[in-house]
Amino acid sequence: MRITDATDFTLEFQRPFKRLVSLFPSQTFLLWHLGLDDEVKGITRFCKYPPHWRKQKRVVGGTKDAKIDRILALEPDLVLANKEENTKETVEELRHHVPVYTSEVVTWDDNLRFIRQTGMLTGREA
Repeated sequence: MRITDATDFTLEFQRPFKRLVSLFPSQTFLLWHLGLDDEVKGITRFCKYPPHWRKQKRVVGGTKDAKIDRILALEPDLVLANKEENTKETVEELRHHVPVYTSEVVTWDDNLRFIRQTGMLTGREA
């Protein structure tokens, strides 16, 4: 499969990603709705929903100050970022080590694409 994200970065993958780090709250909530409790390994301190994940998942910093070392220690096979929420520098540094999917939701169509692509990346129908 091949998906191009909001930064024109193309991810090519053969099977769904299974070790995820989410760097923004709405993505984290969507991952929970898709039933990815076991797959999500890290979230930000701003990810409040679902509430029980705040105790179960590793907090890797904030949306603007995510800690690269904490993220990489979780050995993710995919990091999910957002163009507005996360810094370009963080995304670029992470891409030296792990695939990063970056979303940008401005319109309703963007939102539908974001949900559909998240489903494709994780092997879940969205």
